Amino acid sequence: MPFFKSSGPSKAKEQRARKQVKTVPSAKRKISSVDRRLATTLSREEVESSSDDEEVKRWKASQEDDDQHVEDVETAQETKERLAKEFIQELQDHRVQQIEDTVDDVSVQQRLREEVLESEGRLHRKVARQYSTAAENHTTQILRCKKFQWKPITCIAINHTDNSIFSASLTGCIVKYSESGERLGVIKSSHQDPDHTTPRHCKEVLALAVTSDGKYLVSGDGAGLIYVWDAVSLEHITVLKKHRGAVTGLVFQRNSHNLYSCSSDRLVMEWNLEDMAFVDNLGGHSCGVQAVDALYRQSCISCAGADQNVIIYSILEDKQFQFTSKQISIDGVKLLNENTFLTYGQDGSVCLWSTSKKRPIQQLKVVHGNRKSGAKEPHWITALATLVNTDLAATGSSDGLIRLWRVNSAGGGRLHALARIPIPVGVVNSLEFTADGSALVVALACSHKHGRWYVEKTAKNCVLIIKFTGIKIKAPVTRSLVQGDENGEEMSEDEDSEDKLQTYDNGA
Repeated sequence: MPFFKSSGPSKAKEQRARKQVKTVPSAKRKISSVDRRLATTLSREEVESSSDDEEVKRWKASQEDDDQHVEDVETAQETKERLAKEFIQELQDHRVQQIEDTVDDVSVQQRLREEVLESEGRLHRKVARQYSTAAENHTTQILRCKKFQWKPITCIAINHTDNSIFSASLTGCIVKYSESGERLGVIKSSHQDPDHTTPRHCKEVLALAVTSDGKYLVSGDGAGLIYVWDAVSLEHITVLKKHRGAVTGLVFQRNSHNLYSCSSDRLVMEWNLEDMAFVDNLGGHSCGVQAVDALYRQSCISCAGADQNVIIYSILEDKQFQFTSKQISIDGVKLLNENTFLTYGQDGSVCLWSTSKKRPIQQLKVVHGNRKSGAKEPHWITALATLVNTDLAATGSSDGLIRLWRVNSAGGGRLHALARIPIPVGVVNSLEFTADGSALVVALACSHKHGRWYVEKTAKNCVLIIKFTGIKIKAPVTRSLVQGDENGEEMSEDEDSEDKLQTYDNGA
């Protein structure tokens, strides 16, 4: 028997149970802490592995860059070749720039020189070949004013600043048209408007002229009076009185207000419209003067019909130069340039002249044919126009045709037929080109302006505008300087192709 009393198995079991109760949570806590450490370790390993992958990628990329850099590295020979190519390219660019600058300078100088020469009337453009197909490529427009101009149209004038057209009639009336054909104004005669207080023409108007700047319009009538009008508003300015016969011709010096007039009193006179005054009596012919013309120089040229003479009045030198023709009469004269002019007459002939020769260079007879088949009476040449400082001229008669001519003033001078333009029946009393050569204005009437020697009863008194399509005078063309250039040189286009053009046959 033990000394002490045993507490029995229940107490020992109870103590072990308590220990177990205390031990189990700690074990669980140990397990959970192990799990946390393991999870942390795994996450660290994952982060380290991902960073290692990135480092590997960066390393590979750097290796590729290094390889590329190694490939891009030039050798010494390649560097020399590259630098040589760059140097050559720089030289080429510099050379191209120099050429462009030189071309620009030359073109500017050439353009300025041409403008100066053109303003002085010494620039000659060769444009006639553009009109060789004018008979097919043209349009016509008829302008009529039956209320005020029921009698024959005697003359026309063009204001080259706006291409407005002035027409005069035997009624003493002047009508102004726009380039499109619209009637812009009328200057009535004293018979048509007797109540008007300002001076008006009381007789037929036979001549018109407009200044180069489009400021003044002048008109001469059968009473020997020259009326000055404002070309824009058509207001009357003054009357110039000196002639004792009908005023048959008027012309302004280009780029000036100097006016030249001719009359049936056999005199040629000079006027100045700056002062509205008479300047000088230049002399005259042995019979009534029929026509007068002028360009840029202070001189004029005139013809007098039956005396068969053409006179050039050099005002600065105070001299007269006389030219004689074998034509029956010289009814009109037109300057092509300062050294070349053309005349026409009742025998149907056209003559080409040079100021350096007293006789015609060339004379073409029966240019517009005969009045009747088999008859020897030719169609009179009643009008002639020139496109100033070019090689183009036009003639008109009563045969229903306008004929265009190419004028070769070099190499002895030749006239070449270019085209025939059909027009309505009538007598051509006046012809004039527009400044750009795009149109030809015709004064068409039933009879001649100086008399009724022959009458076309079916003809209409009108203004006819012939517009050329496809004509580009301002396009690049071969240009030459006419004689009298400051250097005395002559730069003309090749005339070898001249023989390819059809020359005029007198039997045409």
